[in-house]
Amino acid sequence: MVKGVRSCKIKISGLTVLFFVFICIINFYSIPKAEAGVRKAPDFDLRVLNPVSSGYNDFRLGNFKGHVVIINFWATWCPPCRHEIPMLKSFYKSERANGVIVVGINVNNSLGGVRSFVKQYNILYPVVYASSGVISDYGGVNEIPQTFFISKSGRMMFHWVGEISKGALYGITNKLLKMN
Repeated sequence: MVKGVRSCKIKISGLTVLFFVFICIINFYSIPKAEAGVRKAPDFDLRVLNPVSSGYNDFRLGNFKGHVVIINFWATWCPPCRHEIPMLKSFYKSERANGVIVVGINVNNSLGGVRSFVKQYNILYPVVYASSGVISDYGGVNEIPQTFFISKSGRMMFHWVGEISKGALYGITNKLLKMN
């Protein structure tokens, strides 16, 4: 009887270990990728799609030295991108007085529908349409959403791939605001 109980405990223990490994593998592949690094952010100058609501006609990254800039690559057809929009709107509303700029760079295959989407969702931060050069300069942007954090000195300080959490958005931004 003792032998049978020991065998059962070993089987349960083995299954527990296999289950744990399985969960770790699933979590590893489902966690958004994030990386930190310091390099000059590629400059770009793009036409703003929502000039009335954002107050900008063109968006040139180089004009925003002294500000923390959040660059969010997104598309209208992307569910995680759509899910981020209310948070980004709220974030921009609360943080722009602190010198934080958000710019949405849309990567749809065509411009059709992007302006009406931006108007329907009442997006107040500037939204631009990505050029192939900007996509290339920012690493190809093969997955969306992607968020780049640019320091006051124009350095790309952090890159988040996947839907960003509110805590990460505010936490990273607050660290950058404290930097000179």
